[in-house]
Amino acid sequence: MAAGGPGGPGGDGGVVVVIEIDGLAPGGDAVGRQRDPDGHKSASDGRATFVPLAAPGERVRVRIAREKGRVAWGELLEIERAGAARVPPPCPLFGSCGGCQWQHVDAGAQREAKRAIVARALGLEVPPVRAAGPPFGYRDRAKWAVGKGGALGFHGRRAHDVVDQAVEGKFVCLLPAPELARAYPALRALARGLAADVEIEAQAGAEGVHVNLVRADATSASHARREVDRLEAAGVAGLSIAGKTLWGRDAVDASEPGGPPLRIPAGAFAQVGRAANAALVGAVLQAVGDAPGVIVELYAGSGNFTRHLAARWPGRVHANDGDPAAVARGRANVPGASWTPRPPAVVADTVVLDPPREGADRAHLQVAARARRRVVYVSCDPQTLSRDARLLAEAGFRVTNALALDLMPQTFHVEVVATFERS
Repeated sequence: MAAGGPGGPGGDGGVVVVIEIDGLAPGGDAVGRQRDPDGHKSASDGRATFVPLAAPGERVRVRIAREKGRVAWGELLEIERAGAARVPPPCPLFGSCGGCQWQHVDAGAQREAKRAIVARALGLEVPPVRAAGPPFGYRDRAKWAVGKGGALGFHGRRAHDVVDQAVEGKFVCLLPAPELARAYPALRALARGLAADVEIEAQAGAEGVHVNLVRADATSASHARREVDRLEAAGVAGLSIAGKTLWGRDAVDASEPGGPPLRIPAGAFAQVGRAANAALVGAVLQAVGDAPGVIVELYAGSGNFTRHLAARWPGRVHANDGDPAAVARGRANVPGASWTPRPPAVVADTVVLDPPREGADRAHLQVAARARRRVVYVSCDPQTLSRDARLLAEAGFRVTNALALDLMPQTFHVEVVATFERS
């Protein structure tokens, strides 16, 4: 690709620099240090610069798009020296679609990057990241956006436009499990009669795929009714609009193989896939230990961990979630636990904490901080885990173990099960 002269603007405007890529960063970009385009150190050397689609160990030419203090963000122009971790991305949409960030990096380097991110966040050594399923075909849930002309897919990389997941009429996305891949052509046909910006949520389960339409109007509902036969033939077991059942089942069993039932509708929170969830449940139960005493589970959702906790320790589990619909599902899925929409007042021996990406709020952290023995914190964001770990440390806890799981290969996402013991 063409680039401007040393230190000057590129062909499309913006300063062009050379970056030596050090690694992969939270959020999905590669990150490295700036040099002038001739590769020599200069006044700009040392500025951390984030570059999407680059790989560790590479030397790349980048056009700077944005700067703030000693940090910059750029767009990749040219790979001057490819890194050993670079592999050909198998999906033809990679780079334009925003669904994956690291398909161009081999699996070992992806997991090492995730391990390093978790280690930096917690300030301790972390063992190698554990694979929790296959590298592709692991998604049992998806939220696809409807775009112009009936396109159906994920939003583009750093763009609002929807990237259709079909190329020449063939579904090409490699992340969905077979049930979702089978349903996609019928859902794409459904999308052709929906307004742009409607979202189609899909959840695969034992009975088939449950589908929920978000931001759909009455016209969309009429169109959806006409598509029922096509959807049923593609393995769709139920269809709802804004959570209200339009046809078929109102939920499917999304439990991991051999696990107690977990009936949820599309749009309700579940882990990305059943195989990944089996690995996560196992890690949580191992962290909870053999004699947890009284258990309080915070952000319990529809009862994913609660099913196993209540089966092992009946009468000892107090589950909480702030979403009334999740609590209702939890009570149906796990009647053996005590459920409440507010953090329970009971003092726990062990707290299991599984907050959303933004981390735990003050009220839930206060409940966790009262635990007599242990807090098992399940996190999908190492940065907010780091923040909450400091607050738990102030309450007298120390982190004794952190297990990182690769639930979502080809992306920057990493799940952490951190164990805190009272000092």
